[in-house]
Amino acid sequence: MSAPKPHDPRATGISPDQLTAQFEEILAQPTHSLADEAEVLGQAHTLLNEALQER
Repeated sequence: MSAPKPHDPRATGISPDQLTAQFEEILAQPTHSLADEAEVLGQAHTLLNEALQER
């Protein structure tokens, strides 16, 4: 069995352009109520949080 290899901190999981495209796609979703808007903003927050955790 081989030993696990640590994550290379220099490697990025997502490029800034990919992050921007995904962020814009999420924010482009139509909202018809405050609950819908909160859901979309929650998705955007999750995306940004995950991208920051990878750094």
